[in-house]
Amino acid sequence: MKCEHITLIVVAVIGVLVLAACDSDSDDVRSLNTEETQVVVPATDSVAADAADGVRDNEARMMAFTQCLRDQGFDVLDPVVDSEGNVQKPELAEGVDPKREDLGEAYEACSEHLGGFSFERKRVDVSEQVDQFVALATCLREKGYDVDDPTAETLDQWGAVLKFSIDWEDPTAVTDYEECSGDTVGEGSRK
Repeated sequence: MKCEHITLIVVAVIGVLVLAACDSDSDDVRSLNTEETQVVVPATDSVAADAADGVRDNEARMMAFTQCLRDQGFDVLDPVVDSEGNVQKPELAEGVDPKREDLGEAYEACSEHLGGFSFERKRVDVSEQVDQFVALATCLREKGYDVDDPTAETLDQWGAVLKFSIDWEDPTAVTDYEECSGDTVGEGSRK
């Protein structure tokens, strides 16, 4: 019986200490009873939510744009959201062949609905092209030309710069380019 009283006293003391700790006004001790509840969302969830909101916003803008084109008299299909979340422009319905000027005027009249919209390009794997053009740049450097290597991000600009880096009037430069591009790019397409 004495042991039961000691156990009961120990449990009661622990209970009082726990309750006292939970009601502490000290800044050093974290309280379970707090007015401010902060929910932390993992970054990946918030990024995904922001992306989903962006797709919904872009889709709503594109739907308004599509409806405006219809109001202008054009038969267009609903915009499509591709598998990567890019909202595509509406396509003309089959058999519709408007005059370019009329379509341009309608696009201009309806463009107000696209405020803040960004057209996303399809994400194409260009790694094989980059590899081919890096080999082309390496070959041209070995022949004495000052050519940087392209990256996936700079591939378009690199091609434009390359066109102006070669003196197309110089037969030796043209031959060098054709030799290098024939070995690396395949067809050796010029300009």
